[in-house]
Amino acid sequence: MGRPLKIQKLGTAQGVTYPNSTSFNQPAASVPVDQGFPNFDSLEVPVVNSPPTLNGTQFLGVVGGASGATSATFPRVKVRVFITGFTEEDGYILRQKGSHKYLVAGTTARTALVSGSAYRITIVGDTDWNSYGVIGTPAVGTVFTATAALGDTGTGRVNAVGVCVLTSDLSPTDGLMSISYFNTNDSTEVAISKLTNKWLLNWTNFANAAGTALTTYDSGGDNTGVVNYSGEGQYVANFFTDEGTVTKSGSNLTGTSIVQNGTSELAIVENYTS
Repeated sequence: MGRPLKIQKLGTAQGVTYPNSTSFNQPAASVPVDQGFPNFDSLEVPVVNSPPTLNGTQFLGVVGGASGATSATFPRVKVRVFITGFTEEDGYILRQKGSHKYLVAGTTARTALVSGSAYRITIVGDTDWNSYGVIGTPAVGTVFTATAALGDTGTGRVNAVGVCVLTSDLSPTDGLMSISYFNTNDSTEVAISKLTNKWLLNWTNFANAAGTALTTYDSGGDNTGVVNYSGEGQYVANFFTDEGTVTKSGSNLTGTSIVQNGTSELAIVENYTS
């Protein structure tokens, strides 16, 4: 599935240094882990986009995750999810399960549990989580499957958790999810068909082996088996700008956004910044 999407993590790294860095000027022991790609100021030979609309504290690439450290400096991918058993809502990525499949959580603060459904604790509160499926010491970030229904969690709160598959519909239905991007001066929100560390594809010319156009990767649909792309929209993913191009290895491909001189257009992936 190519390089999977990075998942943003909390924590610190010991002994990490970033040469020429102005934004990572704290002691090495407090450098954040996986909050984003190395920014341009931390690179010995930085190469930004042309024209230069990215600044030294920004970076190419995107990260997912549920980090509470989300900010304009370290954004994370925003998704729209419809977790089975719940309703459509904004969400975030917990783990990549495949090229087009993710373990996700919704952002709705829930005060009840349904037996058999999965949840992620966001506030421990006074809830007796161990009586409802948590093994070990409950903590913020604990993911568990409820073993009994609970109508009122007290002061504790959870988000719904489930596996969803990408679709081209920005308002996904049961079991599906969407990630969107903007290109060409933020004019139109477009669904992403595949997202990696640095690249995104859209749904242009996506079809199954029989040539039927597809709008989802749902394995229960008509896209089981071989699928074909020809002239798909491919962009360099980032959180900051959709203007300009960058020189990228592998950019000399044909496609709606790839030109033959080895440059690729940028696109902004929908994100949380606070």
